[in-house]
Amino acid sequence: MEQLDALLVGIEPDRQNSIRRAFEDLTAAATSAPTPAPAPAAPTERELQAERRDVVRTLAQVLKPQRPPPYAGEIDADACNNFIDNQREYFTVVDLSLSEWVQYTALNLISDAKSWWRSSGLSINTPWPRFEEDFLAFHTPPNAVAAAREALESLKQGKRSVALYTHEFRRLLRRVPTLDKGTALHWFVKGLEPDTSKEVKLRQCATLEEAISVATLIHSILFPNGPTVAPKQNSSDMDIDTLHVAINNLTAQVNYLSQGSQRNNNTPRPSKLTPGEKAHLIANKGCFRCRKMGHMASNCRSFPNQPQHLHSRQFNNLETSAPQQPASHAQSGNANSN
Repeated sequence: MEQLDALLVGIEPDRQNSIRRAFEDLTAAATSAPTPAPAPAAPTERELQAERRDVVRTLAQVLKPQRPPPYAGEIDADACNNFIDNQREYFTVVDLSLSEWVQYTALNLISDAKSWWRSSGLSINTPWPRFEEDFLAFHTPPNAVAAAREALESLKQGKRSVALYTHEFRRLLRRVPTLDKGTALHWFVKGLEPDTSKEVKLRQCATLEEAISVATLIHSILFPNGPTVAPKQNSSDMDIDTLHVAINNLTAQVNYLSQGSQRNNNTPRPSKLTPGEKAHLIANKGCFRCRKMGHMASNCRSFPNQPQHLHSRQFNNLETSAPQQPASHAQSGNANSN
């Protein structure tokens, strides 16, 4: 107030009084104003976690994420890895605490997998990393890594698209987690279609993802309608052997037929039987035509009734069929009625 009086020195008394009254009104209004309410306290971490869980439960009820199918204990590298990945993704979506992953995964094991769980020595309190390690070690075949490594090294794109080739390559690569990135990149580029592989090598890709992207683009340009060149089929040794056998078979049959025709046409017929010769042949069951013992005239190969059809023969374990001709009746005079 003293400072205000000092400032009002030299001003008319009426104006001094009006200024003092205005100052007093302002002072009274300031002292009678309510005090502001204190700021609300920040939520605690526990309250924030509870709120997040409520949101997750609400989303789970609305979206209803599909639960992973149960695992029956297949000894398969892809199957067991897919099961673990599905469990991990599902628990992440529903915001399940990591300490509860093992107990809920154990509920999703059936058949042989449940038998393994009961005899593994693990419990619902086992840490998830140890459960995952033991689970994969038991359900992965012993030779899965070696077999996948060999398959990766020899994998070829062939007539497939780059997408299908990449899918197969990544599926095998997943089984070999210790494979270095440089080797994986080299095997991927080497297995591409030759023209595509050459173009990718010229780009000198540094990572596998870069090589996949470049290969997809180049292959779509080189083969806009997909690969059209069929893979070469190398003739096997069995095919060549079969061809040689067939040639030898035909050659032998031609020789046999030609020799039989010459023999039948060039061999002179014997003279007419005398009564004594005929009686001798009858007594000893001989042939009336070739005068030899052991067969009848109707079965004589030296002098058949007509040019006898030479039946197909088997050469080199291969059979060839020849058209059958009706056999002619034996002549009445050579029926060996004796």
